[in-house]
Amino acid sequence: VGSEMCIRDRSINSKFELVKFKLFNILKNGGLEEVCEATYNGIEYGTSLNTGARINCDLDIINTLSKEFGLSVPVFVDNTESVNDLHSIDSQMIELRVTKNKNLKFEVAE
Repeated sequence: VGSEMCIRDRSINSKFELVKFKLFNILKNGGLEEVCEATYNGIEYGTSLNTGARINCDLDIINTLSKEFGLSVPVFVDNTESVNDLHSIDSQMIELRVTKNKNLKFEVAE
């Protein structure tokens, strides 16, 4: 069961650039508990990850699923002022940022 578990982990995790999924917990009695917890650099997404890292993990997941299912959809990303470097994706990305500008500003990146 252990080697089968590792193969499945590697198979799924190899598709992602940033995110790694923890798929099993080994119980004290030696049994396995199925879980699905996204992690980034060993930090669990749902507990201790900061906003910027969460946004980049979200983009990595969207990008990977888009590739797997052959889809390309525009992605709206809010709170981007909390991210130093956004993870690049193969889809159109619309960034929403808070600014002090009184007028709405549009920028197009090539």
